[in-house]
Amino acid sequence: RGLAEETTGADMVTIVGHKFGAPKGIAALYIRPNCLNENGRVNPEHGGSVLLMGGGQECGRRGGTENVPYIAGIGRAADMLFEQHGGKAGWESNALHMQQMRSRLLEQITTGLKESTGQADIARVNGPLSADQRLPNTLSIGLKGVQSGRLLADIGEVVACSAGSACHSSSGPSMSYSAILKAMNVPPEFAVGTLRLSVGPNTTPEDVDFAAEVIVKEATRQLNS
Repeated sequence: RGLAEETTGADMVTIVGHKFGAPKGIAALYIRPNCLNENGRVNPEHGGSVLLMGGGQECGRRGGTENVPYIAGIGRAADMLFEQHGGKAGWESNALHMQQMRSRLLEQITTGLKESTGQADIARVNGPLSADQRLPNTLSIGLKGVQSGRLLADIGEVVACSAGSACHSSSGPSMSYSAILKAMNVPPEFAVGTLRLSVGPNTTPEDVDFAAEVIVKEATRQLNS
């Protein structure tokens, strides 16, 4: 709501299917009417495609044949988001569940690290302080004294997560990390140890507890080494 407003909304919105239950490899693109004809932009429908020359069936935007089964899949996934479950739309129920799982994951990691190290300041959430202002399914957490790249190398086959920073050096002034985290004013000691963790509608408390245990164990090992 609001994204497609002709005067105040976004020019374009990419809607990635696998984020809400569609097969991987399908997405939808919303283009605000007339936005490609504004501010000197090049409209691919008029033969001015900059990156890819597409056929008429793609309005000149890209070449290739439409993947009909995946298109049907993203359509059905979108329909399911608005089906009612217990008096709420599917997306509302999903968001509530994922927020609960994300909060549990954060609590398990912070509590586990405090108990294993005796320190209460190792974990830090990146982003808004208010949980309601964060995406319900995503946790970006910085672990002070931990290098996320090393941690992922050790637990990547057990817990699916990603590093929120790119370390190019193990220590010293040459250590660098994500420009996004810099822009968010995340302290360097937390940025280099940042993990991005996601939960989904089908994530269970047991899944969360297991992941937290694995992360805490490996982070503690690094801190004690």
